[in-house]
Formats: sequence, C-alpha cells, structure tokens
Amino acid sequence: MSILPSKHLNSMEDKLASLYQGKLSLLDELISLQKRQLEVLGFGDGEGAAKLESKNSDLVEKMRSLDRKIAQLEESAPQSLNIIRLSDEMFQKLEESRELNSKVGDKMEEILHEYRKELNQVQVKIQLKKFLTHRKQDWKTGTC
Repeated sequence: MSILPSKHLNSMEDKLASLYQGKLSLLDELISLQKRQLEVLGFGDGEGAAKLESKNSDLVEKMRSLDRKIAQLEESAPQSLNIIRLSDEMFQKLEESRELNSKVGDKMEEILHEYRKELNQVQVKIQLKKFLTHRKQDWKTGTC
C-alpha cells in the first residue's frame, strides 16, 4: 500500500471541503425556500407554495449530485477536523430542513383538504343548478 503525498491529501481535503461548502450553500437556499413556503401557506396560497416546491426539488437534485461526488472523495480523503466540523454543520442544517419539510407537508395537506372542501361545494352547486334548471324546464314543457 503506497502512502499518498501530503500535498495530494490536502488537495483532496480541499476538494471535499469545497463540496461540503457547496452543499451547505444549497441547504441554506433550501431552508430559505422552505421558510418562504410556510409563509405563503400561512396565507392559504397552495399554488404559490407548489411553485416553490418545484424550486426545492431542483435544489435537492443538485444536492444529490454533490452527495455522489462527496461519497467518492470521502473514501480516499482522511477525516480532518475541518471536514468533521463541516459535516456536523451540514447534518444540523439537514435536520432543520427535515423539520421544515415536515411542517410544509402538514400545511400543504391542510390546504389540500380546504381545496377539496371548496371543490365539493362547487360541484354540489353545479349539480343543484343543473337539477333546478332541468326541473324548471320540465314545468315549462308540461312534462311534470
């Protein structure tokens, strides 16, 4: 087994730290969007929240791509104090994002339930209007 030169290890550690920083940046952006989603959902705007969800999905895809790169580098890079610190910070942000995601999901379900109630009310009104219109026509034509 050959020993890697110190310069090469530092270079790998720098690349890994850079990838961690990139993921932290994406997590910050995701958390910001999730907070905005909660705010928008607080106004009952499910459509606006759904648009933000699309942006969230894009960020998650970017993070997955970074995760694959990180996994490859982690196999060969030693765990330095800096990497451990970045890792800890990343896990804290992931946990914050998970909690926000759960809250957003709950709020979205509440909004969906409200939309369903509204849709049901509209459908009932349409059916009632059709029934009453048909009934009036029957009286006018003398079929009743």
